[in-house]
Amino acid sequence: MSSTSVRRRIRVSALAVVSLVATLGLVALNPTPALSDALKGSLAVVSVSDAGTGLVGAVAGQPFTVVVEARDPSGAPLAVSPDTVVRLDVVNGTGTLGGTTRGTIVKKSSQGSIAGATYSTFGNNVVLRASVVSGLALSPAPVTINVASSAVKANATPGSPLSLTDPGCAAPTSTSPVCGYLLLPNGGNGRVLMSVGSCDTILDCRTDGGTTARLVTAEVSLKDANGAPLYTPAAPATFILACDKVLCGQGGVTQFPVTIDVTNTGAFQVLSACPAKGVLGADQTACLDTVQSKRDNAGDLYSYVLFDYDMRGSYP
Repeated sequence: MSSTSVRRRIRVSALAVVSLVATLGLVALNPTPALSDALKGSLAVVSVSDAGTGLVGAVAGQPFTVVVEARDPSGAPLAVSPDTVVRLDVVNGTGTLGGTTRGTIVKKSSQGSIAGATYSTFGNNVVLRASVVSGLALSPAPVTINVASSAVKANATPGSPLSLTDPGCAAPTSTSPVCGYLLLPNGGNGRVLMSVGSCDTILDCRTDGGTTARLVTAEVSLKDANGAPLYTPAAPATFILACDKVLCGQGGVTQFPVTIDVTNTGAFQVLSACPAKGVLGADQTACLDTVQSKRDNAGDLYSYVLFDYDMRGSYP
């Protein structure tokens, strides 16, 4: 991260939809046609991103783009001759590919893209494979991605208030019981991204019967162009985690602790309560505002998380 543009990440999650599959099944592949020439090198997957938001990975049912590169045996970029067609397949995952699943590395270039592929369901550790079907003989390239259930993007400006709600999860329901709302009263710097996905392989989230937690992630730069912080302990940013009553049940807000990872490295810990409404403690980078947290008239739980630093979290 640069000193002038620090990405602030929140990951907060509650209980997920029924029948979230925690393990990935093997999907049969059509064999790659044999190439007439001996291998000249290999394919590499440079990036996989959602076309609508730029989220790394994909969003279920939405077009995503895979950038591939031809490389020689030493790993350096390799200009192909002739045009080389590349196909995308599922190696491991419960969903299916749709849309555009082929792309071309044009003659005399080393990179190409498969633009407009879709994956039918959300989940983590989905393994895709890019392989050559015609052109220069290159060994295939697998890539492992996470597929979110929804995502939304906005642009933030320092000093201009911004509120972000995912239209794919505007309010918690029995079938989409976890939603997030990002409140930036002093704005942010550049792209703001919020997504809802699986907890699988990231954190042991709360479960209830056949329902398993989803993870809500928000990313935003909380410094201005000069590197000055836009938020302080006395005036923090807010992330609201909403959980449908079918999963969060009855009880006060303190009966539903939030787990966070301040370093975004997997070191999750239970979030401490804020010392007072709307403020962080002197030694806190994030806290649960138990004064603002509440249940609405429908009985859904809204947990208010205050922060001024990178983090992610979940209901344990």
